[in-house]
Amino acid sequence: MTTADAAGTTVRVAFDGPDGRAVLEAARRAADAAADPEGPPIETLAVGSPGTVHLPLVAVTREGRTAVHRSVDPNDAAGLVSILADGGLPVDGATAVVDHDPAPDDFPVGDGPLSAGTRRTLRGAGWTDPTTFESPATLGAGALDTVSEIGLRGRGWGDARQDEPLAEGWRDARDADGDPVVVINGLDADPKADGDRLLLGSLPGRAVAGAVVAASAVDAEDIVAVLPEDDPVVAERVRTVGDRVAAETDLTVEVVGADGDYMTAEHTAVLESVEGNDRIEARRRPPGPETWGLFERPTLVHTPRTLAAVERAVADPERLDADAADPGTRLVTVVGPERRTVELPTDASLSRALVEDEFGGEPIDGDEGAEGTGETGSSEAFACVGGQFGGLTRDLDTPASAPALRGVGLGTNGSIEPFVEGSEGGCPVVVAGRRMRVAREENCGRCVPCRTGSVRAHELLREVYAGAFAESRLRELARTMGRTSLCGFGADAARPLATALDEFAADLRAHADGRCPAGVCDL
Repeated sequence: MTTADAAGTTVRVAFDGPDGRAVLEAARRAADAAADPEGPPIETLAVGSPGTVHLPLVAVTREGRTAVHRSVDPNDAAGLVSILADGGLPVDGATAVVDHDPAPDDFPVGDGPLSAGTRRTLRGAGWTDPTTFESPATLGAGALDTVSEIGLRGRGWGDARQDEPLAEGWRDARDADGDPVVVINGLDADPKADGDRLLLGSLPGRAVAGAVVAASAVDAEDIVAVLPEDDPVVAERVRTVGDRVAAETDLTVEVVGADGDYMTAEHTAVLESVEGNDRIEARRRPPGPETWGLFERPTLVHTPRTLAAVERAVADPERLDADAADPGTRLVTVVGPERRTVELPTDASLSRALVEDEFGGEPIDGDEGAEGTGETGSSEAFACVGGQFGGLTRDLDTPASAPALRGVGLGTNGSIEPFVEGSEGGCPVVVAGRRMRVAREENCGRCVPCRTGSVRAHELLREVYAGAFAESRLRELARTMGRTSLCGFGADAARPLATALDEFAADLRAHADGRCPAGVCDL
């Protein structure tokens, strides 16, 4: 317990970008200026985000009560500290004021947007020192056995074992010829999902600890953390954790910068980037990276979400149900004005992520949403689930587990983007079209189904506005891309189109007839 904690006066400045440094320094100067030689100091701590994107955030705590202020500038930070120094708590203008235990070990989320679900992987985010590293208690064969017995699955678009059990890939890497290496794929290039960036900025020690577990399981001596080149604060925190790992173990942690675009985050394309290749493309498989990866070495490629889940699983395996289809929790970013990332048990409905009413009084419901959706089209609320290339649905009564989401055609990359009638882009035809345009513009161009299919599908969606709806052709393109693309980019890119055809064909027909049921498109 720090001196400030004992006195009950602490200022936490949450940030993950350079602008937060100025806020932190302003808070520290104000604390120094107000210091009482006869009293305890006000401690100012640099932390990461608790799950919100409204940074820099300042959480001011006095004796079991915390006032949270979002999007703070340096002058505001100094003023908040001055109020604390005068014996008060700056509640005016606060986003939230939360009463809690005197010495909590996690950010006091209260009953606000961050309170959805549980905080297991996210525990400590926005509250504890982001550079803390705790050596895992279970390593080597014991850790591999634990991960295998639990059936832990990979998480995130950039993971080589996305939605698949980890243990098989670990065994392949352990038994392959060559010196294994573990790659932390931290590019987090999906603009709709913030889970990986949140962990790297707030709890990098947890993700790196998971990489230490993985390295011990395959007898690797090297960990390579690949981060976006434009994230200096995150890189500094990961390097600090890496230095602590090197001091406590025989492992080395190297931080490498890469372009943070969606295609480069593909789990073999990121290896091409680290190797310095001029043209970044997905690799043909087999062999997979577990047997032929970075510089031809056996390579585990995992996202921070996966590795943080590994660390939690090994630390407390009794908390996970080995009989579950997808044991543990998953991070879900709710995209909207109150954008935030929360953590859901995999057996919990996606709707639990929506603490606040995201639909203007029109909650998504599977039964109600199915009414009145005949040939005239519909204008009910809907959502895109699973990231940039998620699936469109009116029903959020689906468990957050990967098998359940894939079973109903939705994506698993950890996001929900709600749309309501009349909102910008709140038309399923627009949403599907924008995502197909992204697929057309950002694919690597190596395989025909993705390169050519995305172009043709985008063109056919545009022709709907001219009165031509080639439904059978669009369905065939979605099937071809989904089943025959070289990598997950093309397979995932087909999902918005496929689900739009399945769930919103009536809206597409209405557009071809010159009418937008959502009232968004100018026809």
